[in-house]
Amino acid sequence: MGMPGYEVDPEGIRRSGIGIGSSAQQLKADWEAFQGELAGFGEPWGTDDIGSLIGGVYQAIYEVAVECYNENLDSMSEDAEAVQAVAANHFAAEQHNVTEINRVRDVLG
Repeated sequence: MGMPGYEVDPEGIRRSGIGIGSSAQQLKADWEAFQGELAGFGEPWGTDDIGSLIGGVYQAIYEVAVECYNENLDSMSEDAEAVQAVAANHFAAEQHNVTEINRVRDVLG
């Protein structure tokens, strides 16, 4: 398929998209388990002045990390869908091209 030296494997692309999606799902499950584990520790830094400062810093960092990680997981899931769409579109285009070339061949005899 395609130009000399250039070959596209729609099925391989599709499998890659599925793999990206599976990885995103596994990372999400691991992330949720990790968050549960962290929540189980409570607030080990204590309630004194230094502990309160440590807790505030921890919370700020944690919130940024959660936002970043969740955005990356969402992006991975979107990328998985996009890669699978690329595969489907390429396959459909190839099928269309084969049909049209066969029509031309039939017309030309």
